[in-house]
Amino acid sequence: MAIKSGQARVNFSSFTIIILTLALGTALTFTSETFLSVNNIISILYGVSITFWGTIGFVYLMIMGEMDLSVGSVYAFSGMMVGLLMRNHWPLLPALVIALGLSAGIGFINGFLVVRFKVPSMMITLGTMAAVRGLANLLCTWLYGYPYPPAYEALARQRIGGIQLTTLVMIVAVIVLEILLKKASVFKQMYYVGENIETARIYGIRAGRQKIAIFTIMSFLAGIGGILVGSRLRFADSTIGNGHEFTILTAVVLGGASLSGGKGSLLRSVVGLIFLATITTGMIVHNIEPLIQQLIVGIILIITVFIDTRMGKVGEGFGRSSRIPRSAVRSGGLA
Repeated sequence: MAIKSGQARVNFSSFTIIILTLALGTALTFTSETFLSVNNIISILYGVSITFWGTIGFVYLMIMGEMDLSVGSVYAFSGMMVGLLMRNHWPLLPALVIALGLSAGIGFINGFLVVRFKVPSMMITLGTMAAVRGLANLLCTWLYGYPYPPAYEALARQRIGGIQLTTLVMIVAVIVLEILLKKASVFKQMYYVGENIETARIYGIRAGRQKIAIFTIMSFLAGIGGILVGSRLRFADSTIGNGHEFTILTAVVLGGASLSGGKGSLLRSVVGLIFLATITTGMIVHNIEPLIQQLIVGIILIITVFIDTRMGKVGEGFGRSSRIPRSAVRSGGLA
């Protein structure tokens, strides 16, 4: 049935990933005796709460029509940098500051190159991904065979009432950031930049500065995730973060973000992460080989990108609104 212009309607696609996750969880509950156990659910959320840190910035970048493929490499680099510094007798806090500062610097470089030279972010961050991965592998060779100090190991193991602190932080952060994403003008500007960057600039939104800031925040938050991964594993591992960027990309697109920008939800992206983690857990429970697991996740990424691309072409027939509410615009020069 056609919908008349101006008629209110419910966007049922917003609930798709939630419905799929619930359906998958229900199916696994009936096919496995261990899936619905408290320990298993806590374990799934714990893993998601670590991946979550890199997802925040990734959602913001995709809303603005950009992406960062170096997130997995930054994960590996930041965690091992803390381990290396502490092995050389640095206290935990200075080691964290240095590692996170370097991670943020990587993001700043990405953002500056994308904005200043107008190079597609996928190409810039693909190069950064390789370069930072090389640095991470170098750190790994220096740390090989050395366990991390107890103070570092304890970071990701803090609990409140039997639930990891990282899980509780994720729940609170998702609620707060999702509200800000929908209500705060500074966050709304990201949608306007993603929808039509030229119109956003005309209205005074400093799109370039925003993109550099989000790239920087992206890598900083990925650095936090990498430090938590290192703390969880207790030793250096060259495979940390491998394919991490594609897992996050899949989750974010499953959560409703578009590769062309202008759309995205942190809440639904986290549900996308839970969906992927549930699939992986289900395959482990049913003894599916790891290589097959990777194949299935890859197929899911292909399908979600295909659907996003097709829906984008349909949407082009109706056009995008270039109107930007003045309440969301700050005065100032163009970026």
